[in-house]
Amino acid sequence: MTIDSSTFISDVVIFLRNTLRESLIDPKGRDASKFVFTAFPKVNTEYPLVTVKTTNIDSKKLGMSSETSWINLKLEIRAWCRNSKEVDVVTQDIINVMRTAQYGTGSTTDEQIFGFKLLSCVPVV
Repeated sequence: MTIDSSTFISDVVIFLRNTLRESLIDPKGRDASKFVFTAFPKVNTEYPLVTVKTTNIDSKKLGMSSETSWINLKLEIRAWCRNSKEVDVVTQDIINVMRTAQYGTGSTTDEQIFGFKLLSCVPVV
């Protein structure tokens, strides 16, 4: 997937959603499209599920005459689970995917997305 500068916010969220869909295994064995979303589903759904959304954007110019900016996106990846064991497994899987998604074919560095930091982890049970 190519991340376009004119639609980069939605492109980054969809890129990460697709990366998680390709890498995470649903504990209930469902298809990943019924497990990882870009927003909390409006239809009835079954837990567990994972949501990806943008929570903050920070932009800095890379020089007085530059049209280029350094952009930091803060994203929230939330695991909604039925019990503590499930939230631990799904959260650890998400951390492993995000930690290793920066290298290799189709990686985040190919899309110039890098510098992942885990800012917090709050279990939702």
